[in-house]
Amino acid sequence: MNLNMINKTFKISTFILFFFISKVSAQTLEVSQDTVHYQSSGILYKGVHYNKPKEIESILLREPNQQITPLLESYKSNRGTANVLGFIGGFGIGWTLGGAISGKPFSTGIFASGAGVLIIAFIVNGSANNKLRQAVAEYNKKLMSSKISFVPVFYQGDYHQLNAGIALRF
Repeated sequence: MNLNMINKTFKISTFILFFFISKVSAQTLEVSQDTVHYQSSGILYKGVHYNKPKEIESILLREPNQQITPLLESYKSNRGTANVLGFIGGFGIGWTLGGAISGKPFSTGIFASGAGVLIIAFIVNGSANNKLRQAVAEYNKKLMSSKISFVPVFYQGDYHQLNAGIALRF
């Protein structure tokens, strides 16, 4: 092959590839209306972020599910505990720092106790978020049928970007 033929083939290949990529990226993808995505201590459902436990429960338990119910109960319990512990820890730290600003002697014991309780609150909140992630995974798993399908599955990933994939369930 001569150089002109290689150059011409390269130009045609580049044009076809460019045309294909522009056509694919110009298409609008439909997000499945029923998928739920975990996002920052809440869920993203139909483009709306929900973070209140009652709202989350009403979405995930539209149809009764024996696997999701205990996960949501554990989530609500751990989240409530984390909120109470976070308030107590923040109060201890704030009380000590406020007293130090107003000229009272700094109480190391109350400050350290508040910091310790706040750390425990972060750990319990992490556990609550883990339970919510598991509940969301169970909810999305029930949407998938148990047959092999090569139809693309569209879902919303991190940072609100659309993703496409093929799901194989057995």
